[in-house]
Amino acid sequence: MEATSRKNNYGLIYGIIAGLVVCIITLLQYLGGLDMYLSPVGYVSYLVIIVMAILAGIRQKKDNGGFLEFSEALKASFTVFALALLLQTLFTFILFNYIDVPFKQAVSQEIMNKAENMMKKMGESDSRIDQALENERGKDQFALSSVMLGYGISCIMSFLICLIISVSIRKSKPVFDNI
Repeated sequence: MEATSRKNNYGLIYGIIAGLVVCIITLLQYLGGLDMYLSPVGYVSYLVIIVMAILAGIRQKKDNGGFLEFSEALKASFTVFALALLLQTLFTFILFNYIDVPFKQAVSQEIMNKAENMMKKMGESDSRIDQALENERGKDQFALSSVMLGYGISCIMSFLICLIISVSIRKSKPVFDNI
């Protein structure tokens, strides 16, 4: 009987796990209120995704006999990022547009307040601040097109992180095994 070699897609497995953990973190931030939602606690999500991307690559490397080509490492790590960020994006979209629209409005207002304060600290004139805020007031930051644009930008940025991860965990097979 011939043994079948089953190739697992660890990027997919770890991506789903990372996505679920990130959604739980986002939910806990939401339940903590506006200040918690907009706090730096959200950066923990990125740490979770980075760790899961590294673990996916290491697991893939282990299954390949201790070797992992750069392209395979990149595929595994980027799959984790893309999937986890997609799950978080969809979760946030549904939360803000269907479950708690008033919270979305409160977040949008608080973001505008923080932007105004930042511009004042940078020394912008009141007229420029008013103009910038007026330009943003009519926009829905959490519309599907906006969140998908944000997702795309996040994927581009995370690709750079995945390049670093892939270089770190790759290990090519020696060209000549028996010399």
